[in-house]
Amino acid sequence: MPIPTRVSSDKPKTAKERIFLEVRDWIITGTLQPGEKISDQEISKYFSVSRTPVREAIQMLADHRLVDIHPGRETRVSLVNFDESAPNYRIMAELHALILEFAYPHISTDVINELRDIDQAFTVAVKRRNVQDAAAFDRKFHDVLAKLAGNHFLTEFTSVLGSHIQRIENMFYQKNNFVAFNAHGDIIDALVQHDLTKAKEAMRQNWLRASENLKKVR
Repeated sequence: MPIPTRVSSDKPKTAKERIFLEVRDWIITGTLQPGEKISDQEISKYFSVSRTPVREAIQMLADHRLVDIHPGRETRVSLVNFDESAPNYRIMAELHALILEFAYPHISTDVINELRDIDQAFTVAVKRRNVQDAAAFDRKFHDVLAKLAGNHFLTEFTSVLGSHIQRIENMFYQKNNFVAFNAHGDIIDALVQHDLTKAKEAMRQNWLRASENLKKVR
């Protein structure tokens, strides 16, 4: 089972959480490919923990539909269901429009400037066809709004669904050496105009256009 050579330094409080986040990242980025067999023994050795937190983390990954557990036999990375991608983008469009609505009362000029800086860095990454950096800045942009929204459940829902979307995007863009992420200028412009309705629609279109971009790659 191919795994990285070191553990990231930013560790959550518990071993279970640390393992879950790290292995989830391996699946999203393609370090662990669809259908790859998961060895709890190897993961246990890698993180220097007992197999109990590893099994708990794997169960969490199964709950998120990122791995398939076959009791008494094996655990493998889930296959990618491309038929679910378009509906998932539609759901994300509405969830992020709601995040924007919750965040809106807390969006100051400083926040808008922060969003603009992130979007500029995002645009540079896209022009350089750097998939990982573009994806990172895209997440950072939306994370700013999610933190301002301050709703745990809304953040959790988008995180779970976002894992599957990131996985598909990484797979296709890296395979085809193609980057077609959408800039966030329309969202920022609407916020500058203090037009929440327009900003929410721009947010929806940001996600829906991303879904259309994937069809071009497929």
